[in-house]
Parts: sequence; C-alpha cells; structure tokens
Amino acid sequence: MQSPTQEIVEKVILENFIEYQYLFVEFQTKFLSGLFFKYQSIESGNLVLYYAKQAHQDILRKKDYDLNFNISFDKFWKNHHESNPPRIPIIKIGEDTFLPKETARRKILQLINQKVLNKKNRNIGFLPNEQYKQSYNVFIEGEIKEVCKLICYVCDKINFSTTREKVVEEVKDKFSFYWFHYLGAQLEYLKLWIKQLKDVELVLIALQVVHLFTLRAKEKKLSHTNIFDNPSLIKEYISASISATSVAEVTGIPRATCVRKLEILVKKKIISKDKISKKYYITPSVIGNNVFSRNITEKVTKLFSNFYFICIRALVTKI
Repeated sequence: MQSPTQEIVEKVILENFIEYQYLFVEFQTKFLSGLFFKYQSIESGNLVLYYAKQAHQDILRKKDYDLNFNISFDKFWKNHHESNPPRIPIIKIGEDTFLPKETARRKILQLINQKVLNKKNRNIGFLPNEQYKQSYNVFIEGEIKEVCKLICYVCDKINFSTTREKVVEEVKDKFSFYWFHYLGAQLEYLKLWIKQLKDVELVLIALQVVHLFTLRAKEKKLSHTNIFDNPSLIKEYISASISATSVAEVTGIPRATCVRKLEILVKKKIISKDKISKKYYITPSVIGNNVFSRNITEKVTKLFSNFYFICIRALVTKI
C-alpha cells in the first residue's frame, strides 16, 4: 500500500464517485434525519454540533498536557463534566455556522429550554440533562458504526487492510479526537449547503432523489469525470422517482413541508416532477446546475477526504 495522502484518498473517491455517493448519501440521509428528529430542526441540530465540537476541543486540550489522558467514548461524559465551555459571541456563532444572528440566538434559546444547551460559569455550552445523555450514547454508538463503514470503504479502495471492528474500536478509544474532526467536517458540509440553498432542509429532501439515482447507477461505477464530462450517461437512470409521501416517511419532515420544498427544488431545476405520477426524479440538467456543479461536488469530496485521511493516518500509525 502507498503511504496514504489526502490527495490519494480524494482521487479514489472521485474515481469511484457513484459507488461512493451511494454510501455517502445514505449515510447523510440518516445523519440529517436524525438531527431533524432530535431537535425538530436541522438548524438547531447544526448548533448542537457546533457546541459539541467545542466540548471535544476542550477535552483534547487536556491531552496536550497529559499524553496518557483518556479521551475514549466511555470517558466522554466524565471528561465533559470537567470541561468548561468558552465564551462565544453570537456574531461569531452566526459566522461559523452561516446562520443569521437572530436565527442562531432564537435556536440557542430553544435548545436551552429543551435542556440540550445550558450555562456553566455564565457561558453557554453543550450541557444536556441526564436523560439526554442516555439517548445520546445510543445515538452516537450507531453513528460511530456508520462513520466507520465509510472509513472502511476508503481503506479498501487504497488497499489498506483492516476490519470495521478494528476501526470502531479505534474510534471509540480516541473518541474525542476523531469526533472533533468528524463534527468539523459535518459543520463545514452544512455551511456549504446553507450558502448554496439558504435552507439546509432542502439538502435532506434533495438527497432522497439523489439516493434513488445512485442506487440504480452504482453498478456502472461511474467516476466524477465520467458524469461531468458526459451528463447524458445518467439518462438511463432518471426513471427512478420518489413521491412526497415517501420523502416525508424517510426524513421525518411533515409531508406538506416536503411538497413545498420539493417544488422549490423543481423551480431551481435540481429535480423534475412527473406530471402524471406526481413523483420527483433527477435529470441530466442538474449536472450543469450551479448548486450541483463540478466545483461544489469536488469541494464536498475534498472536505470529507480530509476527514478520512486523518482517520486512516491515525490507523496506519497505530499499526
């Protein structure tokens, strides 16, 4: 195996773009749906991720002074209890998450009322109640397994032999390290799409249509270059369509909201609607769309390639 670099990781993802997207879109659907379910809003979930990342950063600082400091998943809440949230101005939170200042302020107050965020030493932080902590542990256990599935996919493509069990064990053992970088990637992903669409729930809804396409197209093993140099290659897969009812069932977003936002995506020419079946599907024209341009898809690939590279480098170093 070549010594892994971020460029190598990025290259294998772009070469196996549709196959990878099938796994990635499925993962992001679960992730974003989970945020919506837990916080009734992806914007609120975005802020929880932001504060959780700060908590992991504070824990990691302790390892700077003690290399034997335990940053495992099992010790997370103990470490968390001993950490102190930093003071973060609302203006900076808005800039970091790309949420309007007043939206961020309103959502933070709601999360405090829901006892997900709280104050410690007069600073707001990720300080949930005990009931939340128990559900969080179950949720994160599942998310770790899903993240490791993607990491293992990339490991396989660069010929780095490992097992999902080993990767899960490693991520749990150095949980705050890996989760700090993982949350960083997800926050940047959300920020990128908020810039593009102004409404992150549109992303979750659009992903349902994209997932049907990747499900049918993955066997062709199309690369990123194949698709963007010759968009007509996807024509044979556009018959894969989905109804607003199915989108609502998968995402947890109310059907009426899904209908309204699917129509927004149609107007933006990201998806199309069949006039007879009333179902939605992806079209070749989306490939040239500013929202799903070559540049944007490369940015998303680079963003997560960096995360996979950090994980794989740590795994290689351990071995």
